[in-house]
Amino acid sequence: MLAVRELRQVTHPDQFCKDTTALAADGDTYIVSDLHLGSPYFRLENFVRFLDALPTGVRLVLNGDTIDEPGDPLPAAHEDVIHRLVRESRQRSVIWVHGNHDESFGLADAGDIQFVRRWEVADKLLVVHGDQLDGVMPKHGLFKKIFKKFHRLRVRFGFPDMHVAHYAKRWGLLYRVLNEHVARRAIDAARRDGFHAVTCGHTHAPMEWERDGHRYLNTGAWTEDPNHYVTVTDGGRIELRIFPQDPA
Repeated sequence: MLAVRELRQVTHPDQFCKDTTALAADGDTYIVSDLHLGSPYFRLENFVRFLDALPTGVRLVLNGDTIDEPGDPLPAAHEDVIHRLVRESRQRSVIWVHGNHDESFGLADAGDIQFVRRWEVADKLLVVHGDQLDGVMPKHGLFKKIFKKFHRLRVRFGFPDMHVAHYAKRWGLLYRVLNEHVARRAIDAARRDGFHAVTCGHTHAPMEWERDGHRYLNTGAWTEDPNHYVTVTDGGRIELRIFPQDPA
């Protein structure tokens, strides 16, 4: 685990994220991750509101795990979101960064969506899903299977139903080890490639960290509330924001 002096959390997400539906101007880049289309936990209505609020001309980056399970059929409403993303790609630049869940996913008609393993916003921000930086979970496949089975068993016995990653956050120490591990590796990758900031998903943990002048921003997941996204303006300002739930 990293010492506090090496990697510190800048502040709590509820304090540094801007809670706003007033999305910014043309020329900006908007980045989300971990939609997990196909999952019953996907915040469908809120994401459609997010798409509706995107200004004309901005770039949309889907930073991994857009699909939950590529081999499973999507519910009709989730498939409509895919069609919407294809339509969006004919009006704006849409970048689909593959994550560990959707790396094998393909579309018969992908419109003008660009499928990549990483994305760079000028020389400002490195965009990677984060699975390629994770040296923890791939080494503990058996533990993951047992943990998921235990979680499903809990739900059957009447405990709160939630995404398994949401439940895992209750194991604070273990979750912190994973978050810091991915954050450290992400910052190392950004520094090595000449970026001062890097954004990931993968861990479902929205946060911002800073180490030695380099920033790490994680956009969390759209399988629990609140929902986060990163913006990059023409002037190079990078922010982690919250897109709020519809108060109605």
